[in-house]
Amino acid sequence: MTAATGAGIVTVPGQRPAPPPPEVRGRTRIADEVVTKIARCAAGEVPEVLGVHPGGGWRSPSSDAEVRGERAAVHLSVSVAYPSPLRDVAARVRQHVIARVAAQTGLNVTHLDVTITDFGGDLP
Repeated sequence: MTAATGAGIVTVPGQRPAPPPPEVRGRTRIADEVVTKIARCAAGEVPEVLGVHPGGGWRSPSSDAEVRGERAAVHLSVSVAYPSPLRDVAARVRQHVIARVAAQTGLNVTHLDVTITDFGGDLP
């Protein structure tokens, strides 16, 4: 339906062309640092993990992520409570981090290294 005005014909909202689908409007890029933060927070949600270290010094490897397209590779340095089974904790960290990153970013974590840099303290 159109409405006539003194200046000409006005297009009403029902006559406007549909916007292009989201995938052609532009792209969303998720920075490496954002994936690193999500992964660090997710790893800290595993009960036996006492801390996730940013690292980057000579003492421990850094916790970081690298995003390439729709995939991400993540490296985490964590402290684990004694007497936790280390391999089981690392497997739970991997599972939880992969799920969290996918849920929050839509990225597929194709590689996740877990380095246990400290072992001690009590289970929460």
